[in-house]
Amino acid sequence: MGEIKSTLDLVMEKTKHLSQSSEEKQAQRRKDIENRLRGMLQKYQDKVISLEHLQRDYEGLKAEFNLPNHTFLAGQVIDRLDPDGDNRALFEALDHCCNLDSSGLANLINEYQATVQTAAGNRREVVKETLAKKYKIAGDAVVPNLAADEDWQHEARKLVSVVEEKLSREKERLAAKAKN
Repeated sequence: MGEIKSTLDLVMEKTKHLSQSSEEKQAQRRKDIENRLRGMLQKYQDKVISLEHLQRDYEGLKAEFNLPNHTFLAGQVIDRLDPDGDNRALFEALDHCCNLDSSGLANLINEYQATVQTAAGNRREVVKETLAKKYKIAGDAVVPNLAADEDWQHEARKLVSVVEEKLSREKERLAAKAKN
């Protein structure tokens, strides 16, 4: 009677002559590093681990993969920056783990957030005035829904595109510094 083989046995038998090229090995190595960094950063952002723990884990990863500089970590941190979010933890990671000065990015994002708040407040007032004049709806209980306001959405997209362009230049500058 013939031997019954598992799926794994069949796959191993069919692929035993295959091997990875050096490019494939490098790509796999890079993917492994990036996945582990993403996991570390997510834990750090979720406050599961401290900055010191992140730095210790990162130094271990650098030693394990013989990484010469902070390019991988800086790239992962920079990719996570969100102009509309709280980026303090990411700035701390750039400053302490990558030895990079994140103040340029922080200033750009803070300036953008202040601009958005001011513009949103101004738009709310315009909408309130329009509601009062056009529909006779007024009072303290009136809270304009800017998410449904097409003019605000257009203005917000313009503000985002301007800050993303500035952030892109600053991110490139920091990424270049991380290589040194």
